[in-house]
Formats: sequence, structure tokens, C-alpha cells
Amino acid sequence: MLEARRKLKKKLDVENFVRSPDGIELATLCLDCGYKLAESPRDLTRDQILFLISALAYRAEQLAQSRLAAEGVTRIKIEEEGE
Repeated sequence: MLEARRKLKKKLDVENFVRSPDGIELATLCLDCGYKLAESPRDLTRDQILFLISALAYRAEQLAQSRLAAEGVTRIKIEEEGE
């Protein structure tokens, strides 16, 4: 149970970082400009992999929301913070 809580907290921390200005900047460098966090994929740490996956998911979410906004759809999203 304690290990599951730690993993959830780490995931939430990474997701919060991805949405921060520094996280958005790093994600842009990695996803758009080809900046490498490691020499090869096998050298990536678990945290780096989690960051890249979260950054891609956040980017996909933003694209979906912008498409809906372009179509004139307004969506209200309510989120609860984890413990």
C-alpha cells in the first residue's frame, strides 16, 4: 500500500511538473527540438521516461482541447488534487 502511494505521488509530481512553465519548456525542447535526455533510450531513467510519457499525454490533451475550441465547443474540466 505504501509503495503504491509513493508511485502515485511521484506520478502526480511529474504531471504537475509537465504543466509548469519549466516542464513545458523541457517538453518542447525534447519533443519539438530533438533535445536528448540521454545518449540512447536504454540510458533513460524511470523518471525521465515517466516525464516523456506525461509530456506526450499532456500535449495530446492540449491538442484535443484546441480542436474542440476551434469547433466552438467549450469544455469545463474539474480536477481534484491527490493527497
